[in-house]
Amino acid sequence: MASAAQTNQARATPARERLLRIADELFYARGLRAVGIDEIIEKSGAAKATLYAHFPTKDDLIAGYLRQRSVQWREHMTARLAEAPASPIERVDAVFVILAEGCGTPGFRGCPFINAAVEYPDPRHPASVAGAEHRRWILDLFHSLVVEATIRQPDRVAAQLALLYDSAMVGTQMNRNPAAAAHVREIARILVDAARRRTTGRRRTRQTGRPRRRSAARGR
Repeated sequence: MASAAQTNQARATPARERLLRIADELFYARGLRAVGIDEIIEKSGAAKATLYAHFPTKDDLIAGYLRQRSVQWREHMTARLAEAPASPIERVDAVFVILAEGCGTPGFRGCPFINAAVEYPDPRHPASVAGAEHRRWILDLFHSLVVEATIRQPDRVAAQLALLYDSAMVGTQMNRNPAAAAHVREIARILVDAARRRTTGRRRTRQTGRPRRRSAARGR
């Protein structure tokens, strides 16, 4: 059954959008716990009754903020990938290009979902639930591209790419330098290339019916 917040999410009104915009600015800049409901009401100009009509609790507002972030990023990523080359390998690379651009935008202070997970580690908390939904989308995106590229062990490779995806944002935030995301892109290329070579090597083995010869050093 849908929660009250999820039901109200479909009822887009100017007041709701304004509340989410102010919540987004404050939550992302200062953190979820540091920002109170009263400050959001004051800066949005909304009545307290209006806020609670759309978001019965602060947790509902947090979840609404995170889900809105997720939708916006998914739409941006999907639109950009539609412009990328058709090759699934090139589109994996494009994901990291788009991510690096995001890490380089003014005011970037890390992944909102990772930040939320630090503040609310309980997996049952609405912030964690929203983060898990976004995480599943990232994994599914990589998985679909890896499967399309016919690379072996797509679950494993997709999970590895998702970890690199996370590290680009964390590295940028910790180093205060978006170059970290560019470095991660290079590592992702190496990972995908290695996965492709493993897949190609296995196919050749099946075709010849003989295992590849290993060097003396590696055979020990």
